[in-house]
Amino acid sequence: MNGNQIKLIMMGLMLLDHLLPLLPPQFNTPVGMITRCVAMFFAFMAVEGFHYTRSRKKYLLRLYSWAAIMFVGNTLINTLIIKNPMYQIQNNIFLTLSFGVTILTLIDFSKRVKKPVLKIGTIILAIILVLAVSLDFIPTEGGLIVIPFMLLSYFFRDNAKKRDISYIILSIPLLLLAIVGLPEYSFETIKESLAANPEFLFITVIPFIHLYNGKKGSNNPFFKYFFYVFYPAHLWIITLVAWYLHQG
Repeated sequence: MNGNQIKLIMMGLMLLDHLLPLLPPQFNTPVGMITRCVAMFFAFMAVEGFHYTRSRKKYLLRLYSWAAIMFVGNTLINTLIIKNPMYQIQNNIFLTLSFGVTILTLIDFSKRVKKPVLKIGTIILAIILVLAVSLDFIPTEGGLIVIPFMLLSYFFRDNAKKRDISYIILSIPLLLLAIVGLPEYSFETIKESLAANPEFLFITVIPFIHLYNGKKGSNNPFFKYFFYVFYPAHLWIITLVAWYLHQG
């Protein structure tokens, strides 16, 4: 399957995940678990985009532009319409992907530059940005997982086996965080904790990555911008509907 086809599947899962405020509570756990792959696949495709794009400057500008559009839209809705923090929008995966691609750009530049001072300075800057985003000094959506995931996807791009193993290794601390420190260990408590902390299930993205044939798909501008427009548009609509129903 090409990238566009799998993105459409991911958008369906994304829509399902974000519809949870409008669905019965019993959907929360299963939907939350099966949709952990969504952000990761888009992060993977951002790395692919970084590799294939004709202009990395334009690619970065596009990501940051949509991050800015998302920020402005979120701010307007949260400030002018929705005052209840429970329904306010904080999502902005565009910003996380923008930082991720910026880090990849710095790493790539450090490989090509010959002056030691520039090389070392660029590497240090990349490390600082990785730590700032991953440790949430710069607040982003999912940066703790997405940024390391993008780095692994970049470094092991030509070795699927090492890439998959690195993903599994990255998931282990997340799994441990979900089960270490429970007041008691039983099947029920572990199950409940894993259901409440399903981040480790990002590894479910692996089968989708293996379905990807390395081709982008149609070059029609509709597909190019539909993916960018869909993310903020569906979030804003769902949030406003959920808020309106609550008001009623």
